[in-house]
Amino acid sequence: MMKEPSFENRESPEKRVSRLLREKGIENKEAHEALIKWTIDQEKAVENSTDPEASILFNVRRACLYLEAGYIESSLENFYDAAEQAYQERRDELCEKIEKEAEEISKSLREK
Repeated sequence: MMKEPSFENRESPEKRVSRLLREKGIENKEAHEALIKWTIDQEKAVENSTDPEASILFNVRRACLYLEAGYIESSLENFYDAAEQAYQERRDELCEKIEKEAEEISKSLREK
């Protein structure tokens, strides 16, 4: 009898990149290549998406990835880029949400 495959231990590409960046650093070849591949895959998904907010949300996901990996400055840069893009596209509600998230991160850093 065949054993059912277990997907519980599978790591998403995004989680894998975050883990590699956190554990090995962006200068590490494996981590850097994983980040590049993830970015290319996400950019393709944005190109193929019909969601008008796809590009903005990609920047938010990248910001979260950097935040999870401990790259706070890169994270904030991506949050602010996403907020600026949302502002330029007149997506005011989304812009406000992104700015609020970035401000909370900045505030938590000032409190440390």
